Amino acid sequence: MKINLPKINIPGPAKLVIKLLILAAIIFLIVGKIDEKLLLSVISKAKPQWVVLAIILFAISKLVSAFRFNEFLKTENIRLPAWDNVRLYWLCMYYNLLLPGGISGDAYKIRVLMERFGNSFKRLLTLTLMDRISGLIALIQIGFCLFAVLKFSGYWYVALILLVISFVASWYLFRRIIGRKVQVWILTTLFSWAVQGAQCLSVLALCFAFGLFLHAPDYILLFLVSSVVAMIPITIGGAGAREITFLFGAQYLQIQEEKAVAFAFLIYLISTGISLCGIVFSFSKKKADHSGMNGQQY
Repeated sequence: MKINLPKINIPGPAKLVIKLLILAAIIFLIVGKIDEKLLLSVISKAKPQWVVLAIILFAISKLVSAFRFNEFLKTENIRLPAWDNVRLYWLCMYYNLLLPGGISGDAYKIRVLMERFGNSFKRLLTLTLMDRISGLIALIQIGFCLFAVLKFSGYWYVALILLVISFVASWYLFRRIIGRKVQVWILTTLFSWAVQGAQCLSVLALCFAFGLFLHAPDYILLFLVSSVVAMIPITIGGAGAREITFLFGAQYLQIQEEKAVAFAFLIYLISTGISLCGIVFSFSKKKADHSGMNGQQY
């Protein structure tokens, strides 16, 4: 028996209001549980040289993400020049941050590629989703390893089994959607690990910035969990999602809540700042004989 579930259509402005209300509730909850003065004091004591290193590593992770997406495009014979790919990818990060929904930049990226190369919307959407899923799988895989070492070292074999299963599941999904292209799967998997690895190193640099090296595994684990939570489009640009994850995670891991929230807030600022850099591409327009994108303004 087939059950037709009712569809709920929420207007765009209403979705924006709902997300703003959720963000306000998160901020209210965070403020009610921490000492604001201590929070500001913790942030002000961060060592700038380590913060700069964290920013560089986070930016590198985004650059590698752009290269990974280009490898997915090649499976559909889309040959996008490296610099054009980086420009388009960074601009779409800016749009994802700026526009409600968290995927508006992806929709724009798909439209540009459709106009340039003539591929179908469905196929380009599939590649975009596979790009995101590849990163998510790598994030979960690193989380398996870290979680086992951090809290359940006696059950390392469970993490190993889950890790093997995740690789098999990743290959099966890739084969069903992309096809039998083992080299591309290996390359995109390595890119995904490089992306998450660079971001984990960025978090490690922030641990040095805050003098939290002894608790680095805890903070990296919280970062991985918060990265998954931030993917859920319940707020604008993921604002507040990391902070609330770090707040409750700090209680479980028995680390100072103010430091955890300050840590998450700095990660959000770094991520937002790097995405905002895409604004420079929204004002640029390359000539047709140099762009490879028919002179289209991104």
